[in-house]
Parts: sequence; C-alpha cells; structure tokens
Amino acid sequence: MELWSPPHDAPHLLEWWRPLILVSRRARLAGLPWAVHVDEFQLTGRVRRRGRPDVWIYEHHGEGGSLCIDAAGETYRFVATPRGRGVGQFRRCELATALRLAGLPPAVPVRRAALDAGAVGTSGPAAHPAGRGHAPPTPTAAELADGGPATPGARDEGRPGAVRTVRRGHLTLIAAV
Repeated sequence: MELWSPPHDAPHLLEWWRPLILVSRRARLAGLPWAVHVDEFQLTGRVRRRGRPDVWIYEHHGEGGSLCIDAAGETYRFVATPRGRGVGQFRRCELATALRLAGLPPAVPVRRAALDAGAVGTSGPAAHPAGRGHAPPTPTAAELADGGPATPGARDEGRPGAVRTVRRGHLTLIAAV
C-alpha cells in the first residue's frame, strides 16, 4: 500500500471528492440517520493498493473519525494487522457501519413523503407529526416583488443598490432592488 496526499499549495479537484459525494448520495437515498456533508470533511489522501481499488480517506472535522471509500462509492473499514506484513488492511463494510465508525452525529430523519409535500428543514408538520411548530408559508415571487402579506422591512426603490427585507416567522429574506 502506498499513501498519496493532496499537495498543500494546489486547489483540490472535484475528482478527489467524488467518492465522498457518492457516499453522501447513497446515505440520503438509503434513509440512513447520518447526513454526510462534504464541507465537514478533510481529504487525508488516497491509498493505492495493488490489484484492488484505491481507497480514499476523508477525515471528519467534528468527530475526527475517517471514512474510507473507493472510487465507486463502496465503503471500507481499516483493520490493523500488528503482526502482518503491512500496517493493516481495508475490508469492505456496509455503508451504515462505515458512517457509524466515522463517528458522524445522527441527523433528524426526513420522511420521503415530507420531501414530496415540499416540507423543508426540521420544522413544519413533517418534522412534528402532532402538528406543532408549523413552518410559516414560503413567500411567492409575487409577494417578494410587492411586499405582499409579509412584514415589510426597509424599502427604498429609488436608490441604486437599495435592499428590501421581508420577514417570515424566523426567516429574513433580503433582496436587492
């Protein structure tokens, strides 16, 4: 095995992050309770293995755990072999096992029906089945254009660079006029 690390003085390529993006998508589609946010990881490097797929290693900023992924998005766990020829080996494992071993914090599960109904985030009836905490309605383009039923903020359409703010519950939308 040979470890390659990205150069410190060069921009990262999308190709280096593609395995992590694939895992993020697989976790979301499988409905796993862990969200894989690419911006929460640091690329440690790639292990080149003779006759087997290379394994990319991404370290999680918050928890310090690592995800080991090949180019096809398959996940691995590292098993140390103190009495072996090398320092260890990568063994394929289930996606859920890899995410748990990486120490990712569990996220609030999102129901597919909630996504289809247009619910966003963790508020609203989809996140609160008892009906508490309904999210305010999302403003339409027409409401944003004329101030609509929203509570208007600063409006000065005569000045170049003026802004309009519209408050909706806990959200503040700011638009350049």
